[in-house]
Amino acid sequence: MEIVRLQRPRLHEASDVLARAFFDDPAWVWMFPSRSRRARTLPWLFRLGFDMTAADVWVNADGPVIGAARWLPPGRPAMRVGPTMRALALTPLRLGATTGRFLAYGRAVESMRARVAPGPHWYLAGIGVDPVAQRQGIGGALMQPGLDGSARDGVPAVLLTNSELNLSFYERHGFRTVLQGETPLDGPHCWAMVRHPQ
Repeated sequence: MEIVRLQRPRLHEASDVLARAFFDDPAWVWMFPSRSRRARTLPWLFRLGFDMTAADVWVNADGPVIGAARWLPPGRPAMRVGPTMRALALTPLRLGATTGRFLAYGRAVESMRARVAPGPHWYLAGIGVDPVAQRQGIGGALMQPGLDGSARDGVPAVLLTNSELNLSFYERHGFRTVLQGETPLDGPHCWAMVRHPQ
């Protein structure tokens, strides 16, 4: 399967796909226990994440978007300043009382990432495949741009997951768990995984 960088006009497609892929993820269930609110909010949050982060978004080349991965190369600032400032103003209006939980989760994830990878690394800031298209090799193909970059640059690839169900998939691609913990202390369990260049 050919994987390409996502063009901005298709960001909404990728946001919708990730919202479906992460709908039952423990972190999002913890933040938004209501299924209807989760369904309304996740597409908006993933689109916001695409706008804020400086990661490259990779998708399948042909047909509608059925999977997406955000890879942040080493040396690139994680956030775009303008969109991040707008997000800080919009998020409390959209999330209301959940804002504190959302921000605490983000801080905990970034803290864990900094602990396991203080030096340069390729960071998988999110990967998901539409549930109807899973187990067809799409996720593995979406991993490749970052794994290739990690090998080329001689630095680790790093990811964090809140779903124990994902561990075997990442392990098949050479990742190993190096740290576990709650994100935040009263939040969902998280596994930090690292893959050293091969």
